[in-house]
Amino acid sequence: MPADENTRLRIRQCLIELMDEQAADAMMESMPPVPWTQLATKDDIARLDRSIHGLDDRLAAVEGQIVGLDGRFAGIEGRIDAFTLRVEQNSSDLQELTRIVATQGTSLGARMDSIGSRMDNLGVHMSELGRAVTVGAATMTVMLAVFIAGTIASLIASGAVG
Repeated sequence: MPADENTRLRIRQCLIELMDEQAADAMMESMPPVPWTQLATKDDIARLDRSIHGLDDRLAAVEGQIVGLDGRFAGIEGRIDAFTLRVEQNSSDLQELTRIVATQGTSLGARMDSIGSRMDNLGVHMSELGRAVTVGAATMTVMLAVFIAGTIASLIASGAVG
């Protein structure tokens, strides 16, 4: 059970009576204001470090998926560019293509609807991926804050910081 402030002051007074004030203050500073069980241990820090590394691995996996999506988008862009070039190079065929599109508008409309649905699905997946990255970053930030707080508490408890 941690000592309350009054108890700590009484202990300090007793120590001053036994030794000088500077030594009594040094001893009091080495006593944590919380129970010893609440201080981080090396094992706690090691577990936190493993958790952070686990998050790093998950983040790397998400980054890999993003790179994969980038590759897919690049492939789509390449096909669109190639198609555009072919249309520009074969402008005489454009009139025929226009006639075909006019006569088969329903089929083309259905295909465009399908592509639109796929793009909508891709947008949903990108949104989910963004949320996952945000949650991972927030989790890492919290874990880092806990790690830093534990480290500071350990340093204070060990007397390394006064």
